Parts: sequence; C-alpha cells; structure tokens
Amino acid sequence: MNGQGARGRRGSHGSAVRQVRVGAVDDHPAVLEGIRAVLADRAPDLEFVRYAGTVTALLAGGDPGPGLDVVLLDLRLDDGSRPAENVSRLREAGVRVLVFTQGDDNDLTREALRAGALGVVHKSEPGPAIAEAVRTVAAGDTVVSQRLAAALEGAAALPAHLTERERDVLRLYASNLPAKSVARRLGVTEGTVKEHLKRIRAKYAGLDRPAGTKLALYHRAVEDGVLGPDD
Repeated sequence: MNGQGARGRRGSHGSAVRQVRVGAVDDHPAVLEGIRAVLADRAPDLEFVRYAGTVTALLAGGDPGPGLDVVLLDLRLDDGSRPAENVSRLREAGVRVLVFTQGDDNDLTREALRAGALGVVHKSEPGPAIAEAVRTVAAGDTVVSQRLAAALEGAAALPAHLTERERDVLRLYASNLPAKSVARRLGVTEGTVKEHLKRIRAKYAGLDRPAGTKLALYHRAVEDGVLGPDD
C-alpha cells in the first residue's frame, strides 16, 4: 500500500501515542480552519500539518511522503483538476487519501475511489467522526459508511473498499483455495488469512452486500472485478 505509517510520540506519562500527520486540499480555507480547530481540540493524536487549494500547491509546500500520513481531498477544486488525477498524484507521493466532500456526487466519488482513495467523509460530519475516519485511513483501512455504499451502488468492478492484501486474499480464497493454501501463497499464517476474511466479510456486510459463505465471496469477487466470471 502507498502511504507512510503514523508516527509515534511520547505522552505525558512516557507511553507511546499514535501520531497521525494530516493535510488537506480544499479551496475553502474557512472550512479547513474549522477542521484544524476541531482536531486540535478533540483529537490530540492527529496533527493538522498544512493545507492548500490544489494538490500542486500542497506538493510544492514540502515533501508530503515523509511529512503527511493522510490528506483530506475535496472533489471539486477551482483549478479544474479531476479527482482521479489528484488521488493518483497524492498516492504517488506516498500519502493515503480520504475524500472530503460537501455534496453527494457519486460519479466523482467513484472516480476518486477507483484511483485509490480509501473512503468518504462529509464536511458536515461531527469532528469525532472525521477524526475516526482519518485514523482508519492512516491505518491503511477503508472507511465503510453509508456514503461509501451509496457511491458504490451499481458500480461494477470497484473493489476500492478492500485493501490490496484483502484483494489478494479474496482472489485466492474465492477461487476455491483453502485458507491454509492462501496463507502459503501469500507467505503469511493461516490465522492472518482468516482475520482478513473476517474483515472482508464485515466490509461487505457494512455495504449491505453480505458475503457469509465462500460462494457469496466468489460472487462479490466477480462483481467487483477481483475475479473473472470464469476463474
């Protein structure tokens, strides 16, 4: 996966605290200042490092690779750039992306998800919800929500709600390999494979696309383009 792991710092009692460095691309500074204030007040583990009105400006402001873990990305920017282009540029810089939107434009959201964004959060969400979404993306996981489900509805070949490793597990397991064989192919333990399968099923359930059986997982894999219909 692209993206740097969150940093650690020491709390007042010497314990390690997970520190996530956050950036944003949005052309409404007042919105971003509000988010900065919310995170500073309610999420001390999240450090809002910088923001800019375009991806180009954000990238020019420093080296985001080692400097940022997650970027909140607005879908509509005044420079006319496309979400897919912006997500791709940020991912190439080693940053994970969370769509940060004020509307419900599912076409643009799907475009961003196809390019590798890890979820969707609305600007009107309460601060704790935004903070939790940032933490989820920083960990390399997908923010599963009703907004994501709406964006994915009817969209074939869109497995962006799964991580790269989860896609690998789903592809092998749904092609009728037992968990032990999947583990051997991927060089991990069987327990790790089973944990991935648990998370995969939970994500599909969260999107109202239950996959409680191996056959159901196969159908989901085909629907999302992880497997071909003849695999």
